[in-house]
Amino acid sequence: MVDDRYAEPELPPLDTLAARLEYLFDNIRPTPDELSDADESGRRYTNREIADKINEVATETGVTISAAYIGELRRGVASDPRTSHVRALAAAFGVNSGYFVDDAAARRIEDQIALLNELRRMDVKQVALRQVLTDNGLSATDTRLI
Repeated sequence: MVDDRYAEPELPPLDTLAARLEYLFDNIRPTPDELSDADESGRRYTNREIADKINEVATETGVTISAAYIGELRRGVASDPRTSHVRALAAAFGVNSGYFVDDAAARRIEDQIALLNELRRMDVKQVALRQVLTDNGLSATDTRLI
């Protein structure tokens, strides 16, 4: 008999764009800089907030998106977005756009997000966090992003 107490937690199947997008909404939270004083720390992003993040840089990227369209992507109603929308969504969440199309990249990013959330739960400070992320194979660019 195998002892399940030490088994790696199994991640849910993320085989659709909607599932992967929902995973990001479930696991990535607004930074303190993005929250107003009245906002609840640790809450989820809204479709509107992600759309606003994308639209704020539209002059640089040429990409705009609506909150309604993000909702359609999350529900799977819309399932074939333009490449520019995929890149913009990835940038808004601070992940590589390969997350949405490459299973290996998706698993790597999910592992990194899980590690980051666990470190935050443990209240690891920035210097220690940077070292742990580097020790776990994150590039300097990804570590700065996080």
